[in-house]
Amino acid sequence: MNVKEVKDGVILEAYVKPKSRQFSIEFKNDEIVIRCTEPPVKGRANKEIEKELSKLFKTKATIMSGHTSPCKRILIYGLNFENVKQTILNLKKK
Repeated sequence: MNVKEVKDGVILEAYVKPKSRQFSIEFKNDEIVIRCTEPPVKGRANKEIEKELSKLFKTKATIMSGHTSPCKRILIYGLNFENVKQTILNLKKK
């Protein structure tokens, strides 16, 4: 799981698969995989990712890099490594 704590919060590195049946976060070979329902057209998939991660972590989430790539770096504001790790591990158990 590639998660790095920075001054403003935590940066997640994730691989995105657009046009999936439902939004989900999975783990494959210790890598975060985000499946989103929107197509990668005009930033629609990016907007969905930011919205859904903001809901999940109950704070603002912004894509820092990878706007046109399936590999994204996403900043989760105001949280520390342990908060993010625990939320992600709870998803993994479901």
